[in-house]
Amino acid sequence: MNLPYVEGFRAKGRAYWYYRRDGQRIRLPGNPGSAEFTAAYERTHDSFERPATIGSARAMPGSIAALVAAYKASAEFAQLGEKTRKDYARYLERFATDKGKLPVGRMERRHVIAYRDKFSATPRTANYMVQVIRLVMEWGLDRGWLKVNPATRPKRLKTGDGHRPWEEMEISLFRDHWKPGTIERTAFEVALNTGQRGEDIAAMERAHMDAKGTIAVAQEKTDARVWVPQSKDLKKALDAWNAAQARRMAALEKAGKPIRLAMRSMLLTTETGRAFKVDNFRHVMIAAYQAVKGLKVGLEAGGVTTHGLRYTAATILHELDCDWDTIAAITGHETVQMVRKYTEKKRKAKVAIARLDRARKNRGKRTNGE
Repeated sequence: MNLPYVEGFRAKGRAYWYYRRDGQRIRLPGNPGSAEFTAAYERTHDSFERPATIGSARAMPGSIAALVAAYKASAEFAQLGEKTRKDYARYLERFATDKGKLPVGRMERRHVIAYRDKFSATPRTANYMVQVIRLVMEWGLDRGWLKVNPATRPKRLKTGDGHRPWEEMEISLFRDHWKPGTIERTAFEVALNTGQRGEDIAAMERAHMDAKGTIAVAQEKTDARVWVPQSKDLKKALDAWNAAQARRMAALEKAGKPIRLAMRSMLLTTETGRAFKVDNFRHVMIAAYQAVKGLKVGLEAGGVTTHGLRYTAATILHELDCDWDTIAAITGHETVQMVRKYTEKKRKAKVAIARLDRARKNRGKRTNGE
């Protein structure tokens, strides 16, 4: 074997191989000649010959920045959904910017915890950052970048109850403000009546709806296809939206302007007739909630969120006596578990109030009888 920068040694009858260069010592899996060894060597050697960059800075081979760049160029990252890739990329780039110069092998559990605590003012951000670090470190562990994943089990920060279902009063406030035919009201009704994620709603096409109104949609996060019956509320909302879209297209035709393909093919579009991007859809919905007077908005504030509409949909289905398996088929098993906990809390609260009312009533009887 005559590979540059490769050195090996034996311990307890076993051979170990490393790529050693510029003060870095990177473990190579397998033995020379094997597929995994060759792939690891070529990847490592290439990272030194053509180092990655984070922003305008050069990522040192074997560093956190180089690991992040390698993961983002991997097949595993490419196979993630568009929204997940964007979310991961945002956190990974922040991690690489802050800790990029540190060699991967020197990242310890204490470093991960200290970095988590840097974001402790927003616990969900802190926990998500740890989740992303754990993922990229696990990817590196499988490829010989490090021996132990330091982000395996840091304790999560407490975050409160998280997303929650909307209350009836909040739904009424939103409906009173946003009238049928607006994109805000239509998107809200689609979310409320299908229980789907925002990215799945933005991707819905008219071709996904059959003659009976049943919506077939492939969930972006799980790649599962689900069939959701169209409720009366959703039908009313879509009828108003379709009428509004027809008026827009008629006005464009009269003015001699082209009609965007999305207006004919997508279930929902922006006001300019374009297909929604995930981030744009998210911003439109946040702005819609913030415009409603008296509506508390946002996860950290314990207010309403688009994701909370998934729980609302599951809660409504439960109150209509749908079994949990049916609800899970529409909204997903994680949502069902959350709704189970939420409905149990509400049940206990109703029991407690009923007992309190009975106690007050009995106490009143005793007082009157004295």
